Amino acid sequence: MLAVLGVSYYYIPHYILPGLPKHEALIALLMVILAFESVRLQLNIRIAGLRQHEYYGLSSFSWAFMGICMVVLFFPFAIALASFMGMAFMDPLAGELRRIGRERLANVIWPISFILFTAVLFFHYVPITIPFSMGFTGSTVSWLSEKLKFRSIDDDFLMSVLPAACMLITRLLI
Repeated sequence: MLAVLGVSYYYIPHYILPGLPKHEALIALLMVILAFESVRLQLNIRIAGLRQHEYYGLSSFSWAFMGICMVVLFFPFAIALASFMGMAFMDPLAGELRRIGRERLANVIWPISFILFTAVLFFHYVPITIPFSMGFTGSTVSWLSEKLKFRSIDDDFLMSVLPAACMLITRLLI
């Protein structure tokens, strides 16, 4: 749910320090996180809170941070906000529904996320057909990114990057 904080990037001044643009600081932070992950994996370090599959691959946090970095570096604010809100809402809710054995209820996540995506985009795009189209595309791709499981790429990455890319493509096509 902390992914929504990724939009705070847009409010940080262009230069964090003299001579240090915010995009370079973000990339440096990502490199530090990935270097830590590399050491953790090479030395087989177990960190409390990691799930079993994360012991042998990148942690969900690292995947999520890579996705957040890609979205804030390459997409406009409105698309990033919708994408992050969708990820922050859908991923934990779907996980909890699976945990309590109610995975079939996860299908109600899509219509709720469609309303959420469209509401966020409504304040940034006109005419009304644009946020509806982008909301439909973004929420559908986000929902599929969470629902379909991929072995090599974590859904925390896919649920931010794929909807953002699809919403931008939709916007460019309308």
